[in-house]
Amino acid sequence: MSLVSIFGAMMRLAAPTLLVALGGMFCLKIELFNLGLEGFMLLGSFSAIAGTYLSGSILVGLLAALATGALFMLIYGFFSLELGVDPVVGGIAVVSIAAGFTRFLLPAMFGHTGRLELFSSVVLKTYSVPLLKDIPIFGGMFTNNSLIVYFAMLCPFLLRYLFYRTPYGLALRATGASDEVAAASGVNIRHVKYIALLLAGLLCGLGGAQLSLAANMFNVGMSNGRGYTAIAALILSKSRPIPTFFACLLFGAAEALVINLSGEGTPAQFLSMLPYVLAIAVAVQPKVFIAARHRVRLHHFNQSHNFTGSSDINTANDG
Repeated sequence: MSLVSIFGAMMRLAAPTLLVALGGMFCLKIELFNLGLEGFMLLGSFSAIAGTYLSGSILVGLLAALATGALFMLIYGFFSLELGVDPVVGGIAVVSIAAGFTRFLLPAMFGHTGRLELFSSVVLKTYSVPLLKDIPIFGGMFTNNSLIVYFAMLCPFLLRYLFYRTPYGLALRATGASDEVAAASGVNIRHVKYIALLLAGLLCGLGGAQLSLAANMFNVGMSNGRGYTAIAALILSKSRPIPTFFACLLFGAAEALVINLSGEGTPAQFLSMLPYVLAIAVAVQPKVFIAARHRVRLHHFNQSHNFTGSSDINTANDG
């Protein structure tokens, strides 16, 4: 195990989760807590492999994943915004539908059960970034990655600009704060929300595509909880793009560490729970720090108070 190998795998492993988390961020901006990110990711993974398998083109597979993610996200949004379906319940339904949908279509369309592999001649191309790949330790993050991974690295910064430097970002944040106030300011609420849902679906589909195309196959249930990890990253980062990026990198590093430790005889049960223990530790750490700081300040205050009280008593006795 080495830091170079961990950093080399970290970004590749974090990219699908990061893209899905950023998609979920758009949902949170319009006050939809979307628990269905796992399902949207799974649908994107299946569509990417199915499209590539049928056409022999990675590009067609990517377009299929983007279209599937966008379509299902817009349907989810329609049920939540127009029909009043609870977004949490709708998200749970999406996860169940995606699991059943992919499990049914795999044998129905391709005659395979459990797994569909692409031809060895069809692979997602990878690239290295000149100069950056030569950086000690961190250079692995810029070596032999797909364009989707590099886009995922840039995406948080692009979204930060979108949210805080563009008219649409202002309208989106105003809509999330209060529909009534935004509407009174002349914002087309429905227009803003459906654009957010469209972008969310595209990002979720792209994250799913990276997951399956990088593996050159689709497995039933291959999202394997990454959608829920994306939700955890959003909660940890308080739905901010740059902190979400680092939260997903943290999970990617944990997954890379698991892969490296798995070849060294470490118990599999410990490895499987490591990313989730790390998530809990990161979530609890700020509260522990604040509580400890409060106790230290209280201790200093009590010491100061006792000292002052003793001085006052001595002064009174002398008098």
